[in-house]
Amino acid sequence: MITKEEREEIINSAVEKTLLMIPEVVGNLLANHAALHKINAEFYKAHPEFSKRKDIVQVVVEMIEGKNPLMEYGEILEKAVPEIKRQLIIAQDVNTTDMPTVMPKDFSSIDLPDNGII
Repeated sequence: MITKEEREEIINSAVEKTLLMIPEVVGNLLANHAALHKINAEFYKAHPEFSKRKDIVQVVVEMIEGKNPLMEYGEILEKAVPEIKRQLIIAQDVNTTDMPTVMPKDFSSIDLPDNGII
């Protein structure tokens, strides 16, 4: 069994080492963020038509990244381009201006099987 002083010394040593690692960790995070920002800037420079619909780009990139978690980010963006273009074409044809203001409340025309479930 260790004494209270030995225990405190171990804890203090662990805390000190952890605190000394913080600048390195933050530096790595900043470097990674800068690299990703540069890749994104180059991506949107190469595909300016995507900048108007960043929501679609984000969804497609997340979908591809989810299917390929170990793939490099640059490769994910390259793989996403055809799907983003396809989604942009689909979104272009969607009519979002002529929406009904009131949803119909009469569902009598809907044919449901009579199984006791409402």
